[in-house]
Amino acid sequence: MALPRQYDPQLLAVPQILYLDGTTAATPLAGWRSRSADRTPALQVVGRQPLQTAGILAALSIALDLTEGQLPGHALRTCFIASRLGDEMGLHRADRSALFFAAFLKDAGCSTNAAAVSRIFGGDDIELKREQATIGRSLVAYAAFAIRNLPASEPLPLRLRRLVRLALQGNRERKLVEQARCERGADIARKAGFGPDVATAIRDLHEQWDGRGEPRGLKGAAIDPLARVLAASAALDVFMTTKGAETALRVLASRAGGWYDPDVVHAIQRATERGLLEDLAAPGISERTLQLEPDATARSSDEDDVDRIASAFADIVDAKSPFTGSHSQRVAGIAEALAETLELPVPDRVDARRAGLLHDIGKLGVPNTILDKPAALDEAEFEQIRRHPELTRRILAPIPTFDRVAELGAAHHERLDGRGYFRGLAAPELNLGARIVAVADVFEALTADRPYRAAMSRAQAFEILAAETGDHLASEVVDALRDVV
Repeated sequence: MALPRQYDPQLLAVPQILYLDGTTAATPLAGWRSRSADRTPALQVVGRQPLQTAGILAALSIALDLTEGQLPGHALRTCFIASRLGDEMGLHRADRSALFFAAFLKDAGCSTNAAAVSRIFGGDDIELKREQATIGRSLVAYAAFAIRNLPASEPLPLRLRRLVRLALQGNRERKLVEQARCERGADIARKAGFGPDVATAIRDLHEQWDGRGEPRGLKGAAIDPLARVLAASAALDVFMTTKGAETALRVLASRAGGWYDPDVVHAIQRATERGLLEDLAAPGISERTLQLEPDATARSSDEDDVDRIASAFADIVDAKSPFTGSHSQRVAGIAEALAETLELPVPDRVDARRAGLLHDIGKLGVPNTILDKPAALDEAEFEQIRRHPELTRRILAPIPTFDRVAELGAAHHERLDGRGYFRGLAAPELNLGARIVAVADVFEALTADRPYRAAMSRAQAFEILAAETGDHLASEVVDALRDVV
């Protein structure tokens, strides 16, 4: 049996969880309270019921799938597999709960190494990661992978120099890249509010049973037990969606005792006999995965938790490029201050802040060769950039109470004159919240370093803002910005 290689919206259809098919509406909930994740309580609003943490993570994990070059729903399918293995292996309830959440966040450090992967190989980091996920670890396989992915646009001497560098320094650089990724992923999990069991599972994800993994070269029982389950579960999904189920099972069997814990591979084989693969390919996988959460009533998110998760994902977004170190966090701060200055209701201030945190989450699906290009983009490259607000909207819209956040975040490149992207909205369709996020984004970008220019002073930035006021940016928001900064 082989799973489809193309994205199938039916595999990912679940109430309030939208995976790029645009068909699911969010359900409004009543009442909530809020504060920013990294400071003292600022906004207290009575209200909304706690949200299902798993549902929030399932939606946001789509962005991680895109960054890794995997089909949308990879993290969710990994969660399904890992949860079934936890049952098969008789794991304690607390361990199964940690495994469940670690599956959604396993790639939380993926953006940290995106720029490095692009720099080392000179190509599209997303495509490189997609292919690298299925290559063997022999020198021949790695050399063939490196040669295939040398940038064709580079002169031959530069390509040969790059190949020599990979041969001499490739192992060292790979270890450093993996160390940064794994440690960052664990940090993100902790920031999102999860405990050391989840963080450790993410940190040890790329260790291998025979000690030849990264970054610490742990061996056998020294590797976190949940990480062992998670690694095999992720590999099963990667190989099934790219090469088919039979090949996936054959690869895992051949790597038992090498890459993967033999007991985990045997559990996969037993679960397969019990219908694991058929259940994985059946309709409604998203809803059925969320139902596997061991402590669904114990792990729900109040507004503080939502803010922590949003802030953690903002850090993931900002880590994608060395030129956006704290961009989303700063946009969020400016947007919230503008909303307060313009006397928006408290719920609208919260939405403006969250939109600032997550407005660029769609950029996780854009290669670093484009994000970090030190020259003007060509039309094809700019077309990929124009997609990121649409991806932002599709990722965020299904989360309950995030319908307005999704709209504000998706509109940050729209213009009052209708010449923006991705929908070409004009002034009548852009409310004050959308205008606030747009101004905050432009001002922060102008006053930060970019690959094609140095950061501008505030005075220079306000000169540009003044020139853009009226046709692009809202004058009342730009005026308020002078008071804010």
